Amino acid sequence: MSKELLHTDSLSDVSVPEPIVPVPGRDNASAPVYRSLGWVYYIDNKLAWLMRATMFTAMILLGLLMAAQVFMRYVISLPFLGMEEMAPMLAVWIYFIGMAYCSRERDHIEGGVMTLLTQNRNILLGLRLLGSVICFVALIIFLKFGYDFASFNIQVNRKSTYMPCPNICGISA
Repeated sequence: MSKELLHTDSLSDVSVPEPIVPVPGRDNASAPVYRSLGWVYYIDNKLAWLMRATMFTAMILLGLLMAAQVFMRYVISLPFLGMEEMAPMLAVWIYFIGMAYCSRERDHIEGGVMTLLTQNRNILLGLRLLGSVICFVALIIFLKFGYDFASFNIQVNRKSTYMPCPNICGISA
């Protein structure tokens, strides 16, 4: 939406000067902050392409899976129960890869309440750093719980309900 539709003319100078974008674009790739990290951004671009390709493929497969399930259940009256397990797995992959990709591109929804309270760039950058540290600590905690859960499922050799797939991550319908 544009500023005209939202009537936010008074907020036009809130984010001046522009913050450093974490992913260099065509117009700012030669900036000093990006110079010696060319190989990192090359790998990052390849991973971003892989995320886009994986999300696209998973979304197409999810749509086809749903259509096949409806056809098999209601047209030929022969439902395949494994589809009810595959759909949540594809959806989870789409959601999590999509979240990572949106964070990389900075396309996620942002409240921006702090920019209404203060326009001091150092305070805003400090708060953003604090938020990143809190997210990193939460990531470490969730990784610990995820690792414990996955290792438990590997130890007991748990299988999925309808398909004989190993239920390592505990995702089932």
